[in-house]
This record gives sequence, structure tokens and C-alpha cells, in this order.
Amino acid sequence: MENRIVRVALHILGCIVVLSVPILSMDPHTLDKGLFVLGPFQGDLLFHILLIAFFYALHFLLVPKLFLTKKYFSFLAIVVFFFFLIELFFRLFFSHQGPTPNEFVPAIDQIPTPNFDLHNPKPPRFRNFIINLIEYIAVIIFSLLLKINEKWKKAEKEKLSVELSYLKAQINPHFLFNTLNSIYSLAITKSDGTADAVVKLSEMMRYVTTEAHNEFVDLEKELNYIKNYIDLQKLRLGNTVEVQFEMKGFSKFKKITPLVIIPFVENAFKYGVNPEEDSYIRIFISVDEKNLDLKIINKKVDIQYSKESHSGHGIANASRRLEFSYPGKHTLIIKDEKKEYSVSLKLIL
Repeated sequence: MENRIVRVALHILGCIVVLSVPILSMDPHTLDKGLFVLGPFQGDLLFHILLIAFFYALHFLLVPKLFLTKKYFSFLAIVVFFFFLIELFFRLFFSHQGPTPNEFVPAIDQIPTPNFDLHNPKPPRFRNFIINLIEYIAVIIFSLLLKINEKWKKAEKEKLSVELSYLKAQINPHFLFNTLNSIYSLAITKSDGTADAVVKLSEMMRYVTTEAHNEFVDLEKELNYIKNYIDLQKLRLGNTVEVQFEMKGFSKFKKITPLVIIPFVENAFKYGVNPEEDSYIRIFISVDEKNLDLKIINKKVDIQYSKESHSGHGIANASRRLEFSYPGKHTLIIKDEKKEYSVSLKLIL
């Protein structure tokens, strides 16, 4: 909603700037005559109104229907036709009303002369034609760049949506299988923690299948998902790794993009655990009125991974999603040092 308001405001501002060009191009000596009764000003104003109309015709019709579908000849033919049509209309209805705005000069200089100024050899009408052509081409270029940028963002969004769908569809099979094995072990020993572990895993599955398809979810549910993930990892790992997890702050009534934090947590458990050596994982989450702070530190351990374990979605995917969903509203610092790997994320909610 906020981005839509900004776009509308920018379009309105752009139209105001374009419509102000005729006023700014008027000679100061003619302003006391009344702009709207001057034929040249009316013509110049109409030309810029037509430029705005042509921009939106380009933006919503010609560029997407012709240029982006590679019908370049048809696109070029139409824009050239429209330019000469506008010029013809302009000259038919306004050429008899006197000089154009750029030709207005003080009365003493209005004495006609048969020769052109040597320093300005081109006739005024030719100069105005060139100026109109430059403005026309600028509108075309701006419309093309704007539409291409929109198409690129849409493609990136669709790509991230596919990646997110894949991420939601898997909940990391290795984690799921290991957790089920851990729950099975609890069941065999008739541990009191069996039921709690099943509930946590069930909540995670329910969240991914029913909530995480939305563009934004309740922050409280997202943090609960992370808490369940960490609790089940602690259950699986037992005493083989020191896991410290702290979460503070008030998360109710706040929203967040789903599953944008969990890859950083998964990465710590994936690369920071080795049963054969001492290791630690420290995760801190703090939420205040506007921000979420995430800090993750894990010891780097010696583990060899298969090619499959390196594939899939991880830090790179999470970073792209942050850039797309929170442009200018997040700070991500990753430090890959000799003995430690750390992630620091500050997110404006």
C-alpha cells in the first residue's frame, strides 16, 4: 500500500514538472500579458499535455504490447507517426497565433530582420522542432526504462516466489527425518518429552502449509516457528553442542515476510555442529516497537559435506529475499572468520 502511494505521488509530481515547462520557457517580459491568453503558451501547454498522454499510452499499451514482445518495427512506426501527428496538429492550430514561447523577446527586439543571426543560424521554428523532438525521445526512453525495470522486478518477484514455494514445500528433509528419528527414540524409551516433540513438529508443519504462503505473517507465529525448530534441534543433538537461545521484546500485532529468518538459523546448525568436537551456537532475537534484531554466532567446525548438502536454498536466497521485500529497511552483516561465523540482521518491521 505504501509503495502504491509513493508511485502515485511520483506520477503526479512528474506531470506537474512536465506541465511547468511551458511557464519556465516563457520570456520574463511576456509574463505580465497573461499566460493563458497567449496563443504560443496555449500551444506549448497542449504539446506537453499530449506528451503526458503519449507517455501513458507507451507505458500501458505500446511498450508492453509491442516493444516487449519484440515487435520493434510496429513500435517504431507508431511512435514516429504520433510525433508527426502531434507536430502537425500543433502547427495547424497554433502556428498562426504568433511566435512560440521561446521566440518572445522585449518589444524593442521585435523589429523583423531579413537575415539570421550568425551565432544562431537556425530558424526559430526549426529550433522548436528540435526541442520538441528531444522531449519526445526523452519520454520514449524514460517509458522504456521504467517498464523494463518493472518487468525485471516482476520477474525477480516471481523467481523468489518459486524459491519460497520450494522452501516451504520441503522443511529440510534431513531435519525432518532426524527429528522423526529422535522422536522415535523418545517413544522407545517412553520419555515424557515425546508428546511435546510431536506437538512442536506438528505446529511447524501446520505453519508452513497454512500460513507461510502469505506475503506477510504474524511475527509471533514466525518466531514460534523458529523456537520450535531450535527446540527440536536441541532434542536431536542432545549434549553434543551448546545451544544458547534468547528472545525478548513484544512481537504481537507485528508482521514479517515468512521464512526470511529461518535460513540463517538453519545455516548455524548445518555448519556449526560436529559431535566429535566442542561446538556452540548462540542465537539472540530482540524486538522493539519498530525493529527486529537478530544475532547468530556459531563455531566453525570441521565437517565434510556431500554435493547435495551444499545445494538448495540458504544465505544467498535469504539475502535476495531481504533485498526484495525490505529494500532500504534492513541491514545484514555476515562475518566469516577463521573460527567463528556470525550473522547480524536488523530489520525495520
